[in-house]
Amino acid sequence: MLIHYEGSLEAGNTIKCLEVYDLVAFSYAEINIVGIVLLLLLLNNMNRSIYKSRSIDQRIFNGCMIMNILIFLLDTGMWLLDGVPGAAMESANYVVTTLYYISNPLICFLWLMYTDFKIYESKLGLLKRIRLYAVPCVISAALSLASPFTGWLFSIDEKNGYMRGPYFWMMALACLIYLVLSCGMSIKDIYKNGWEGNKSLSIHLVVFPIGIIAASVIQIMFFGVSIIWVCAMLALASIYINIQNGEISTDYLTGLYNRRRLDLHLKRIVKARRKEHLLFAIMLDLDEFKSINDNYGHIAGDSALMKMAELLRQTCKGSDDFIARIGGDEFVILGERTRHEEIKKLMEEIYSNAFAYNQSHQLPYALMPSMGYTVFSKDDTIDSFLATADREMYRSKQERKLEHSKDHHNTSMA
Repeated sequence: MLIHYEGSLEAGNTIKCLEVYDLVAFSYAEINIVGIVLLLLLLNNMNRSIYKSRSIDQRIFNGCMIMNILIFLLDTGMWLLDGVPGAAMESANYVVTTLYYISNPLICFLWLMYTDFKIYESKLGLLKRIRLYAVPCVISAALSLASPFTGWLFSIDEKNGYMRGPYFWMMALACLIYLVLSCGMSIKDIYKNGWEGNKSLSIHLVVFPIGIIAASVIQIMFFGVSIIWVCAMLALASIYINIQNGEISTDYLTGLYNRRRLDLHLKRIVKARRKEHLLFAIMLDLDEFKSINDNYGHIAGDSALMKMAELLRQTCKGSDDFIARIGGDEFVILGERTRHEEIKKLMEEIYSNAFAYNQSHQLPYALMPSMGYTVFSKDDTIDSFLATADREMYRSKQERKLEHSKDHHNTSMA
């Protein structure tokens, strides 16, 4: 980034050129600071909620914004340290530049993870692929760490001036691999599933990597221009406004997905379901929820819903099961299993965990769900699928009430 000036330049011209460079450096620093402030505001607003648990895609998106902030800071440091004399400044320049080179592929890696989860909505699948995804990032990081000694990706000259190294393109290639993969993944999904229900998401998943690639080409061609991460910041802000707003897809009280997100997920998973697996829906609600509200107040009722949501999260932890609150005290769990026995086992675990929770917490009410499940068949629609699960839940509730009534009657007779 340092502009080199040869001895043949007149002193006055040299001073003017240095002044122009200083002006450019401080201008980029000001732009970066504005970007940092904007991203911090988005992060604060995005994570300001009454529930602690956040979905995987939101956590990855948080990571993208945090990495963008870090890159802004490092880029600012590179501009301000470049050409400043002194051994301490030179050491700081090496550290900042090395971290900058490590960070560039890392944010692209996070974006690929975000795209993967948004398209496939599979935590287990993402965990299986993450090792392969990490390979370009690890290689680039190793080259970055070696560059202060080898000059492979970059070097710092005797005037503390930054220069690209002969293998600079390897860091750029690592970024490009992630961006092309994420773009190709998104285009493939659009071709397979169409735009229906996810037009806004699909547009952003495609535009983000294309925009960064275009900005990268410009920055590589015109050495000293720094626009990539400003473009990334604008893209992330746009995605936040259009997609990541928690009110769009998340139930405010429990932090689970809401009915809108449930419908979008069902449309996607019905198309993508594996034939050898059973796509199931467990419908459940809380027993005697009305009496909790009537006897202990709506604050206690809200607390019961939040506790039930957390219990469901813990029970389904380690699986790709999708959990949503669809209104009132009704929840839905969607997932895939190979046998009916596995679905029934999941329901038993929910009952068991609810019972254990009641035993270990001194609540004035019992936190116990009624549940029913169904499996998607070739004749089902999304509405009929959920309606069947709903009927099964109420059938189970009535059976439990009847059993409770018989037990109470037998006890009275005794």
